[in-house]
Amino acid sequence: MRVEAVHMDDSAAIEVNVSSARAQLPNYIELASEGQYVYLTHRGKRVAALVAADVAEHWEAEEDAHWARRVAEAEESGTVSWEAAIVALERDQ
Repeated sequence: MRVEAVHMDDSAAIEVNVSSARAQLPNYIELASEGQYVYLTHRGKRVAALVAADVAEHWEAEEDAHWARRVAEAEESGTVSWEAAIVALERDQ
C-alpha cells in the first residue's frame, strides 16, 4: 500500500491533511483497522481521527459507564431527575 502526505510523530500516529486523506481514504481506513491512529488535519490542526472499531467501542463503553456512575451518584444524593425538573419548570410557567 502506498501512502502519501503522511507525517509520523514520536507516538507513531499518522497525521494527514483532510484533502490528501480523501484521495486515499481506503488506505487510511486499513491502517486504522490495523491499530494505527490516523489524525486528519486541516490547516495543520487535528480535526478528526480514524481508529480501529474496537478502540472506538472501548471508549464508547467507558463513556457509557462514566455516565451510568454519574446517574447513580445523582440518584443516591437525592438530586432531582431531569424529567422531574422539566415537569416542575413546565408546571411553574
